[in-house]
Amino acid sequence: MNTGGWITMIFSLVLVWGGCFWCFKKVLTSPADEKAPTGFGA
Repeated sequence: MNTGGWITMIFSLVLVWGGCFWCFKKVLTSPADEKAPTGFGA
């Protein structure tokens, strides 16, 4: 793999893992809702 391929692969991995960690952090640190839905039909 050439240099451009390595740069693209590392950039993609950083984007994907960064997005995952950002979403997990966002979900885990969000305040608890008093009226949380219990399912799709709620």
